[in-house]
Amino acid sequence: MKKALVLVMVSGIMLVISILAVAALNLMTVESRTAEHKLRRIRAYFAAQAGIVDRLEALRRGEVGMPVVGGAVVLNALPNGPVNGYAVRTVIVARGDNPAVGVPAINYNCPAGSPSPVCVFATVNYQ
Repeated sequence: MKKALVLVMVSGIMLVISILAVAALNLMTVESRTAEHKLRRIRAYFAAQAGIVDRLEALRRGEVGMPVVGGAVVLNALPNGPVNGYAVRTVIVARGDNPAVGVPAINYNCPAGSPSPVCVFATVNYQ
């Protein structure tokens, strides 16, 4: 009788330990995915910032023409290639009353109060 009781108790303890192990494994998997997503998001953010800096520098050097008032220039790739493995797409928008033509569905409006004649936006696709 005692052997049967010990067997039931050991089986119960093993079941509890197994459930805790599966729960811990599941939690670690979720945390790992969350951390990886955050890392990709941060890399994409800094890639977009690098695209903005690159386009502002290209404007300063005269390598990229200024768009007409209210117009936009869409540049799909940086001259030096991808940044952090991400293809950076930049849009240069000139302030003015004319709507930007040829700019995709994202609403590129220059923020109010900025003294700059142009605004530079960058987008990066990441999963």
